[in-house]
Amino acid sequence: MRIIVMADIIGSSKRHAKSLMNDFKSSVTYINRIDRDLILSPITITLGDEFQGVVKSPRAALQIIFDLEKHLMTLKNPFKLRYVIHEGEIQTKLNRDKAYEMLGPGLTAARKQLTDMKSSKSRFKVSLYDKELAEKLSLMLIVLQGIIDQWTPTQQKVVATFLELEDYKKVAERLNKDSTAIWRRKKSLMINEFNSLKRLILKTANPKWQLSY
Repeated sequence: MRIIVMADIIGSSKRHAKSLMNDFKSSVTYINRIDRDLILSPITITLGDEFQGVVKSPRAALQIIFDLEKHLMTLKNPFKLRYVIHEGEIQTKLNRDKAYEMLGPGLTAARKQLTDMKSSKSRFKVSLYDKELAEKLSLMLIVLQGIIDQWTPTQQKVVATFLELEDYKKVAERLNKDSTAIWRRKKSLMINEFNSLKRLILKTANPKWQLSY
C-alpha cells in the first residue's frame, strides 16, 4: 500500500492562466526540493491545475501540505488548493523520477475523491486503512481550515512571516511595523492556535507509521 497525495487549484478558471501556472509550477518545484526526504515519487503536475505524488507516510503527506500552504501564502497572488491523502494500491512499478505512468486502484480512488470534493467546501480529505486515524485527522483538518481560510491575502503575508520568524518583534522589524500592533495581530490571526493544531495533527499522524519502500 502507498500513500498518495493529490491536489488541485480551487477556482483556477477564474485566474490569469499564465501567471497562475508559473506560480503552481514553481511551488511544486519548491516542495519537491525542501521535502525530498519525505517523497517516494515526486509531486508532479498532471492535468494543468492538478498534481499527484507518492510519499512515505501520512505524516509526510501532512508535512508537505503544511509546507506548501505556508509557501503559497508568500506569493504575490496566493491561491488555494484542495487535497486528498489516500492510502491505496499502486500495481505498477513506482516511478522515482515523476509521478507518471503508474496505475492502480489507489490512484483511481484518490482522483475520484478529489473530483467529488469539488461539490463541497472542504479542502482536505484523508482516506486511510486505519479508519479511526483518518477520522481524527479529518476532524482536526476541518478546524485547521476554519483558521487558515479566514486569512485574507494581505493577512497571509503576515502569517507567513510569523511562521518563519515566530518572535513578534522580529516580525515587526521585517515588516517595518509597530511591535505592539504586530503582537495584537498575532493574537487576532490565531497564530498560536494554528501552530498548536499543526503540531497535534503531525503527532496524531503517528511518526512511527512505516511502509515498505
